[in-house]
Amino acid sequence: FTGMFLITISISVLILVGLFYYPYTVLPFIVIPYYTNALFLSKCELQAAGNRWKYFSESFFIFKMLRNYLQLEFKVCSSKLKEAEKKADAKFIFAVFPHGTACDYRVLMDGMMHTVFPNIGSEKIRTLAASVLFRIPLVREMSLWTGCVDARRSVAEKIVDNGYSMLVLPGGEAEQIRTTYRKERIYLKSRKGFVKLAMRKGVPVVPTYVFGVNDYYCTSDTLFAPRMWLQKKIGICIPFAWGQWSSIFVPLPVKTTIVFGDPITFKIKEHGSPTNEELNLAHEEFCKALRHLFDSQKASLGYGDRELEIL
Repeated sequence: FTGMFLITISISVLILVGLFYYPYTVLPFIVIPYYTNALFLSKCELQAAGNRWKYFSESFFIFKMLRNYLQLEFKVCSSKLKEAEKKADAKFIFAVFPHGTACDYRVLMDGMMHTVFPNIGSEKIRTLAASVLFRIPLVREMSLWTGCVDARRSVAEKIVDNGYSMLVLPGGEAEQIRTTYRKERIYLKSRKGFVKLAMRKGVPVVPTYVFGVNDYYCTSDTLFAPRMWLQKKIGICIPFAWGQWSSIFVPLPVKTTIVFGDPITFKIKEHGSPTNEELNLAHEEFCKALRHLFDSQKASLGYGDRELEIL
């Protein structure tokens, strides 16, 4: 008997046993191997390159349908950004607001970034995502295949150090749980980590606003206090929301426009080590730039009656 023959026989026996004793074999045959691989063997989410699948991100038929359904489009309002993106060593930190109830647009935009940024392209952009997403079957794979990596600081530094651009939603779960239907509310006043990283690494930050995302789902404040407690204590966000057909998975058909502003390069006296004063001034500069971007575009996109609230 050859080694390959023995391996083939062993696999065949395992499959037969698994089918015969189903569903009792789900735990040892599927769940344990999956989490062993996800938690201990495969660490793609901790690497700058991640595990992006180009075809899936750009051409998966459901993504194509959703892009049409939401009329997803990009608008680059900055000639400076267009010129800076043409440079051979171009890289940016795209700070995107708001998060929204479910951040549906994030998955969809990954496969489109190359259409507006042909030089850096989707292949050279990685998105920071909550660590818990990489512990949920299927969600883990979808996150990895659409360019996501773990949002911990060490991974963010690897992204920039390895020449990638980074897309981050600074508001995170704190912004997600505060999402209110038809209100432009973002969580930014205490979110300074992405600004500090940009200052330390000398990477421009691009303020980015998504018009339409706060209209995807109707929301409710029911049990808001205990849900807020869960979010603060253990980082779990449980939004109470419903979209098309009262579904929690299908957003309302709202036209979505992602707007990019001027890249901001923050100046510091000592390279790689911003002072608290420099950080606060840089953060304030970003807040003003984001508000200006919102105010300059809201009327033309049908949101002229709304004001941006920064928490």
